[in-house]
Amino acid sequence: MDHSHKHFPIIICGAGSVGLMLAAELAFRNQKVLLIEKSPHLNDHPRANAVANRSMEYFRRLGIAKKIQDAGIPPDNPADYYWISHFKGKLIHKLSLPASKKMANDKTDIQNFPEEFTWSPYLKTITGQNELEKILLNYLDQNNYVEIKFDHELVNFNEGDKKISLEVRNENEIIQYSTNYLMACDGGKSLIREKLKIPLKGRANISNFISIYFRSEKFMDLHDFGPANIYFPLKNDMAGFILNWDTGKTFTYHLMIDKECDPSTVDVREALTKVVGSEIDDLEIISVQPWNAHALVANKYQNNNIFLLGDAAHLFTPTGGFGMNTGISDAVDLAWKIEAVTSGWASCALLKTYEEERRPIGIRNTHEAANCFDELKKVMIYGDEIDGESEDSIQLRSDLKAELINQNKIISSSGTLLGYRYNSSTILSDGSVEPKDDPRFYIPSARPGHRAPHYWIKKNETIYDFFGPHFTFIAFTNFSENKVKTIFQKLKIPFKIVKINDGNCKDLYEKNFVLVRPDYMISWRADIIPENFVDVLKTVTCNL
Repeated sequence: MDHSHKHFPIIICGAGSVGLMLAAELAFRNQKVLLIEKSPHLNDHPRANAVANRSMEYFRRLGIAKKIQDAGIPPDNPADYYWISHFKGKLIHKLSLPASKKMANDKTDIQNFPEEFTWSPYLKTITGQNELEKILLNYLDQNNYVEIKFDHELVNFNEGDKKISLEVRNENEIIQYSTNYLMACDGGKSLIREKLKIPLKGRANISNFISIYFRSEKFMDLHDFGPANIYFPLKNDMAGFILNWDTGKTFTYHLMIDKECDPSTVDVREALTKVVGSEIDDLEIISVQPWNAHALVANKYQNNNIFLLGDAAHLFTPTGGFGMNTGISDAVDLAWKIEAVTSGWASCALLKTYEEERRPIGIRNTHEAANCFDELKKVMIYGDEIDGESEDSIQLRSDLKAELINQNKIISSSGTLLGYRYNSSTILSDGSVEPKDDPRFYIPSARPGHRAPHYWIKKNETIYDFFGPHFTFIAFTNFSENKVKTIFQKLKIPFKIVKINDGNCKDLYEKNFVLVRPDYMISWRADIIPENFVDVLKTVTCNL
């Protein structure tokens, strides 16, 4: 086939987790996509370790949530987190959450954080970003809407009146493409963002790390701490975090290094020996990647029909697990709006609400992640005194434990992950009071602009399982169904009507009628259907 010039309605640049998720959401919506990636294959280094409950709700809709769970920490493993001086040192603090298997099988007898599992069908799923990306790629390989090209690097693009032209390098060949929509999922050093001269604002280079991905079946025998999802060594010359990827055989040590340190000069075997306190006889270094922690957000998320998502739009510190998951929600927000516009049931003005909604969340989440990191870094400044037996050392550890208890939001952060809200032009306020935005505790609310609250309709069936892929009209009481259908059909807006006869669910949603968007966000609710309901639908699709 001649690829000297080819048009795709949508081109995504970058096959990381966000680019893959955007492609998956667009394919779910029957949109034709080209996905290009400059690397020859996916990045095998794990990087992020937590797939947020909100992300899992979206993956459930795609039918891949179970696969993601199965690719991570076994469901019966204890979900423990240890803050230690180092592996031959002292335990400072331990946080235990219920194993995911217990959470799934026993929703009535949860000793720790009893509310947490009522907030979502999921807690954070501890699965490596590399495994998540493999599952997303496999999902894309099984549909006909996405064409994927690795070893294809975007080298230039130009915006025309109606189309965007691209130059893409494959080996020594330059291929010409054109598109209606260009999606920048090309990472923190985004060529697209840089060419558009969109600056990043916030805090750059908060800290530098080297990530050491290693395998050892003997690692767990070399210390007296139990299995954990994350270990946090606090001693200043070993400070960082060690992530467990399976049953205690493969790990990643994110070692904090001085900003002046050249990562290539770090002896990674020596670093692991130091933090463990002894040689690891069967140590296998799988890969090593340096990275920098930031709290940066792009000034703009959109330039005409070019959109920034994921790391191209915002750069995070890893604390809290917000970076990748914020990008996944970027993708879900934008994908349904692209479908709505290209299918003709929403105006082009709807696309402007992507930045209107998602940029404030990028700012909110980068600030929260940076705050978590700042608080953690404050307790990573101590040397040998952290292990001492003197009264001062004992008091130091006691003080650190009290401080770390206050930092539990680093691990248990459903308030940040589920409690975000939009105040965009498509949201129709009902005048209700906005609940507190707390990083630790999520306050379920069906107030317009908020995430539709999760509710177990019956065992293992969440209310989300009854939503359609487009707008869902929930009715908790009788109404003129034909009249509502006629209005949706007149405006050519795809919809699903869901009738729920459950008093507890109605109490949660508070109103008789609720309109849920394709991204599971509430756009309108009321006790009566107004005579001008057609204007409600025109507003939520920017068709006024």
